[in-house]
Amino acid sequence: MDYPMRSDLRTGSKFPDFELPDHAGESRKLSELLSGFPGVLIFSRGYFCPKDRRQLTNYVIHLQPEFRVNYCKMVTVSVDDKMNTNEVRDALGADWPFLMDPDRKLLHELEMVDTTDPAHGEIYIPYTFILDRDRTIYKIYNGWWFVGRPTAEEIRMDLRALMSKRADWAYPGSGRAEERKS
Repeated sequence: MDYPMRSDLRTGSKFPDFELPDHAGESRKLSELLSGFPGVLIFSRGYFCPKDRRQLTNYVIHLQPEFRVNYCKMVTVSVDDKMNTNEVRDALGADWPFLMDPDRKLLHELEMVDTTDPAHGEIYIPYTFILDRDRTIYKIYNGWWFVGRPTAEEIRMDLRALMSKRADWAYPGSGRAEERKS
């Protein structure tokens, strides 16, 4: 598919290891946030968008409890300032990192600029990226229309596919014949 974003942001390529301040104002790199595990990278239009709030609410309800035990990571990025970022995060009850790009530097670097909203200026096109542990792009969801955004179940399936590639995916004491011979 041809998405309006930087041409190297495609399935199979590595997502840039950008650095932005999080909701607490601490500078965070994407690679550090993933910490060697697959993740979900959500680009949000901002605090004002009801579609974004619905998407993130779904993730708080259906995925956040699982993310605490499944080793995968979730990160949200928007152009919101610190106050709006924290208000959205707190209102949702989200516990994953929300990164802030109020200067819109990353927005322009990634060429994901949505200019259709004159009231809020340049904002992110609402993409969701499923990333492997090394930031390789596994899947891209274009959320311009709400139904283009991944459901909790689609995210589970994507992360399961990525985690199942790990050498330690199967429990080593599974009783397989080749393990009993050693």
